[in-house]
Amino acid sequence: MKKKRTNIVLTGFRATGKSTVGKIVAEQLGYTFLDTDIELCRQLGASVAEIVALHGWPFFRQAEAELLHRLSFQTHQVIATGGGAIEHQQQWRLLRRESFVVWLDADVATIQARITSDPLSAAQRPALPTACKTLEDEIVLLLQRRAPLYASGSDVRFDTVGTPPTQLAEQLLDAFRALKGNRNV
Repeated sequence: MKKKRTNIVLTGFRATGKSTVGKIVAEQLGYTFLDTDIELCRQLGASVAEIVALHGWPFFRQAEAELLHRLSFQTHQVIATGGGAIEHQQQWRLLRRESFVVWLDADVATIQARITSDPLSAAQRPALPTACKTLEDEIVLLLQRRAPLYASGSDVRFDTVGTPPTQLAEQLLDAFRALKGNRNV
């Protein structure tokens, strides 16, 4: 059954390189690349921040769950999921049936530095409703909750700290080809 997997799904916390690495991998394979946050924004006609401001996080998460369900029936795609998508466990199980799932990981300091150095980050992704006073506290809290889900919901984990996206993409492709039993995939 593992050899049947035709999608690659990238999971992990925000700012771990899912979209950057995913685009490289999709290009190498000739697959379609899809970033679930961008697709949701396209479908809903607004940025994540605007969607959340207008409708709240539960509305966004429901739309995200519905998209993951639809994607579970697609093939030959590289899908970069939002950091919280892993929490939709029912849809995640469906998505994994046809997917090689890769967890891109980084430490708290790296994630925080990447988020704060991105001028579009706050506009693209508002803070989640937590009692956290700082971005670092929010990252720590969410990683405590999500890391076990990333670990159990993925086939392989790559640490993205200090590794260029092109090298990560090559490592990912090597792992995918090994799974498929074909170096030419």
